[in-house]
Amino acid sequence: MSWKRMGRIFNPADHTWANSHAQVPTPLLYDDRVRIFYADRNEVGKSYTTYVDLDRGDLTRVIYQHKAPILPFGAPGTFDDDGVMPSYALRRDGQVWLYYSGWNRGMTVPYRNSVGIAVSDDDGATFRRLFEGPVLERTPQEPYIAVTPTILHEEGVWRMWYISGLRWTLVGETYEPVYVIKYCHSVDGVRWERPNQVCIAQSHEQEAFSHPSVVRIRGQYLMWYCFRSSEDYRDGRGAYRIGFADSPDGLTWQRRDEQHGLDVAGGGWDSTMTCYPSVIEIDGHIIMFYNGNGFGQSGFGYATLENFE
Repeated sequence: MSWKRMGRIFNPADHTWANSHAQVPTPLLYDDRVRIFYADRNEVGKSYTTYVDLDRGDLTRVIYQHKAPILPFGAPGTFDDDGVMPSYALRRDGQVWLYYSGWNRGMTVPYRNSVGIAVSDDDGATFRRLFEGPVLERTPQEPYIAVTPTILHEEGVWRMWYISGLRWTLVGETYEPVYVIKYCHSVDGVRWERPNQVCIAQSHEQEAFSHPSVVRIRGQYLMWYCFRSSEDYRDGRGAYRIGFADSPDGLTWQRRDEQHGLDVAGGGWDSTMTCYPSVIEIDGHIIMFYNGNGFGQSGFGYATLENFE
């Protein structure tokens, strides 16, 4: 099982209306297209969510570009008043639900993150917040960060894998976040039971994970995610790589990064970093949308899974 790179799809530098990033590509299927929600950044570095539509039969072809945010920033003092980034999109009861990461700037540390839900009643044309507050937030057992979910709905249960902060570690003069992948579940997709269960063990104490993407194929749970060091990770030697784990039940995972992850390319837009995978089945093919260098500053592309057994 290996990934075949198919190239970059969208580079914000090629579009005068876009700003600096096309981060965390988040797919949603339509009959004739694949909508990719992503996070751009405005002139002061705040992330906002917009999207492009790809031809479902030719994922390299952009057929529509939405040139405005789908949501404004949250009201002052709310969890998303400094940024809105997509995490996972799904259809539910005639609506489109977009789980997203809300940002606040911090004082002692650079920021804090929580999860919100945006809802569309017109198949993704316009969105509104389901709540002004977050649906996944810091708790007594998880005091730092709760963010970037991936979700499966199975037998009436909503299952989520998400990022939870362990601590902030001081690297030089800057605090850097250390976070892991955890699991939770829900009966309604809004109120979550969180057993504080870590899915993937760290290989060292400064390793941080982000953006799990879970699919179930042939009775197996497959997870792709990205991992990095807390030192020199901004396109340096500790930068993100895409890893992989599998599980019989979605709870106990075996890490297999070297066999089935996606390392950097020999050159080009994803030569120093691969990150933020979103894996989806499209017309019989397993597709990964992902970011490359600069946490999405170089745009996003895709790869196809080959030799899956």
